[in-house]
Amino acid sequence: NEYKSYLSPMSDKTRCYYWDKCYRKNKEHLERYLHPSTPSRNTLSPNTLSPSTSSGPTSSSSTSSGPTLSPSTSGSPTSSHPTPCDSTSSATPTRPHTTRVSSKKPLEPRSRTAKRSDRNNSSYFRDTPAGLSILRTANKRAPSPTEGRGKKRPKTNKISITSDRWYFTRVTGHPSKFTDHVAVSFRDILQQDGPIKRSWQFSFIVDIDWLLEEYPEESREGPLFIFVGEKEAKTIRSTINQAKKSKVLSARYARVIVVPVALPIPFGTHHTKMMVLESEKGLRVVIHTANLVFDDWNTKTQGVWVSPLCPKSPSSGISEFYEYLTMYLKSYKLSATDMLCRVLSECDMSHVNQVRLVGSVPGSHSNRNYGYLRLHSLLSQHVNGDIVRPGWRIVANCSSIGTLGESKASWLDDFIDALQAVKTDGLSVSSDRRSLFQLLFPSVDMIRSSLEGYIGGGSVPYSLKVHLKQPWLRGCLCHWKSQEWGRSRVVPHIKTYSRISPDMRNIAWLLLTSANLSKAAWGTKSNAGKSMIRSYELGVLFLPPPGTNTFSPYDPVTARGMLLPYSLPPQSYSKTDKPWLWDVHYDELDAHGNKWPIDPP
Repeated sequence: NEYKSYLSPMSDKTRCYYWDKCYRKNKEHLERYLHPSTPSRNTLSPNTLSPSTSSGPTSSSSTSSGPTLSPSTSGSPTSSHPTPCDSTSSATPTRPHTTRVSSKKPLEPRSRTAKRSDRNNSSYFRDTPAGLSILRTANKRAPSPTEGRGKKRPKTNKISITSDRWYFTRVTGHPSKFTDHVAVSFRDILQQDGPIKRSWQFSFIVDIDWLLEEYPEESREGPLFIFVGEKEAKTIRSTINQAKKSKVLSARYARVIVVPVALPIPFGTHHTKMMVLESEKGLRVVIHTANLVFDDWNTKTQGVWVSPLCPKSPSSGISEFYEYLTMYLKSYKLSATDMLCRVLSECDMSHVNQVRLVGSVPGSHSNRNYGYLRLHSLLSQHVNGDIVRPGWRIVANCSSIGTLGESKASWLDDFIDALQAVKTDGLSVSSDRRSLFQLLFPSVDMIRSSLEGYIGGGSVPYSLKVHLKQPWLRGCLCHWKSQEWGRSRVVPHIKTYSRISPDMRNIAWLLLTSANLSKAAWGTKSNAGKSMIRSYELGVLFLPPPGTNTFSPYDPVTARGMLLPYSLPPQSYSKTDKPWLWDVHYDELDAHGNKWPIDPP
């Protein structure tokens, strides 16, 4: 009942699969499904989708540049395409558009076929039908040789990246005290070892134009393999095919090899974020939480781990890291990943022992190699049960929450049990699991007051329908706070899971991963003992160094300890706090004077 006032009049409709490409004029179809030019629930007509009657929404004749990163920071960039979200479903949901309250001139019609220059302006996404399908249109735009050049990016510094901890991504305009020694940019990573000969990028969403621009000039010749789900692969190939019509543009895509990854189980996604970079010096593996789009790398709280350099060696050394990574890659059953495994086998990876890999692969698995059973297996081997007692908390944060179950005795109990595993007896289970499980998730107030405002909430897809199915989860929710790193107002897209002592002074382990809190990502256990997983995921598990049992929280002075993305102790939601739900209507203005309606323009 507390959410009734936020519900949109259109929220009971399902978005048409074909969206703006739908040609059906059947009245029953138009009344049942939401289309970009649907004016309201009660004014549908068979001519709704007609180009002659759908001139598109309106925009100010004096075009606004849209929300900037920070109202108080001059020179902060305006994102030209808000970040696609990470979804627990293969069908990408529609991000609601924002509405700016303004006293400017009356809005004038804008054509649905907006010019390319218009699409570089963020107001296009608010004021056109594409604003309602912004998650996909950001990656379906026509190619441009200058894509990304007009956007300010964080300053690139030549820094020494170590592999015994993870890093934040740099936020544009962020003070150096919050970025020095703890944050890296996309280009920082690409420039670590000189020119890149070949690279392999794994992601959920890719802005191909931005990605190509990010590569330094000296690294734009070698092959670039991009692994994405089949639908995203079609989007990228469509962009490349359009570019082939121009001799000027086609050359920049010549080195791109798009590899579609099959998703055999419904509602699964290719959600892994990883890159493998090969240079003359050797090879590095990078595992992170950001999609390959501008906003994810420049305006969100993200996490990145970079492996040490693995030189080519005739007598290549192997490690547990190498063996698990090649096993994970072979599960794709693609010639491109088989080739990558051969490249890895030519490098010495015997010294890559800083982390353990935790992956998820679609399918029904009788072993414990993937999902939360893989995490349980590692913890039961390495966590000292004499030190880590039942009172230690499980603290997690994510950017999306799936359907976990309607009762308290749900999937989450099994998941928490796995995260409480220790070396002594296999499990260290508290009598009240949920009282020690804390999930940091952005509230409505946090998104509203964030540097991006409501538009940043489009990357945090938690729906009202799912939330109402699991009211018990509210007791686990805590506020997103990151005061030490100046990120309390930077929308979190990072996903971490950790075990922390009651006094908040010791950390047993930390997992940085692409996996949100969902059954699709972590898997469900059947009565036969098998684990059924829907999505591809990958993360790195940090365990204390040999001879120690725990980490201490990161100390920026000594540069020692385990970096946590949030402030301790976690602050639970009050009775009046509401988690961010991206498909409801918010009338209170955000930091940029925007509302968040779901109604089409």
